[in-house]
Amino acid sequence: MARGTSLGQLLEDLRSEVGHSLQPSLGKSTRDVLINTLQRTQRRLWDDYSWPFLRVRRDISINIGQRYYSLPSDMVFERIEEVEYKNGHIWDKLAYGVGRTQYNQHDSDRGIQSHPIERYAAYEGNMIEFWPIPNRNTNASDGDGEVRLHGIKNLSPFVAENDLADLDDQLVVLYAAGEILSRQKQADAQNKLAQAQAHYSRLKARLSKTDSFVIGGGQPSDSYRSKGSAPIILSRV
Repeated sequence: MARGTSLGQLLEDLRSEVGHSLQPSLGKSTRDVLINTLQRTQRRLWDDYSWPFLRVRRDISINIGQRYYSLPSDMVFERIEEVEYKNGHIWDKLAYGVGRTQYNQHDSDRGIQSHPIERYAAYEGNMIEFWPIPNRNTNASDGDGEVRLHGIKNLSPFVAENDLADLDDQLVVLYAAGEILSRQKQADAQNKLAQAQAHYSRLKARLSKTDSFVIGGGQPSDSYRSKGSAPIILSRV
């Protein structure tokens, strides 16, 4: 169970899980199918969950009069979780959505500029729009006027056999094996999928770094059950 396992190793593990020969020379006809299944499985799992170890922040320098900006090469708009703007020495959260209400106030179509940036929206070609159009540049010395994106980064290349998987190797292999065995109507297909789902649940539980606290102080306790009332317990990340 590890991240950073090579595609070549995952291919060998998948062959073993589905009962194929481990000798590459005897499995060339199915090699491309197995690799494609591994690639697709990792992409689906990446899209399915906000993996904390893939969470990044990327900064965009703002230019006077520029309305649209290209996103960093390792991010897509759909996986952006939060956008902030540094106004002086304070980071302010930007609201999502730019439409009629905003353009009636500061019409970006007419090039109207203002400060500070307050909102953002998706734009074609994996770009992002900021509103209002900024009337000042980012200050390179202290970062004033900079935009910061928080989100999940794209998967690393996973094509050559020495390319490394970003997600857990066992998770990817088990789900891929379950898909292949189901397609082949093998009896152990459901068992493999059950193993994959159980492993997925364990991983997500381990990655949820939460504890609890009681309003007013102290530690959560089971003793309240004998007293007829329960303390208020909140989850804290």
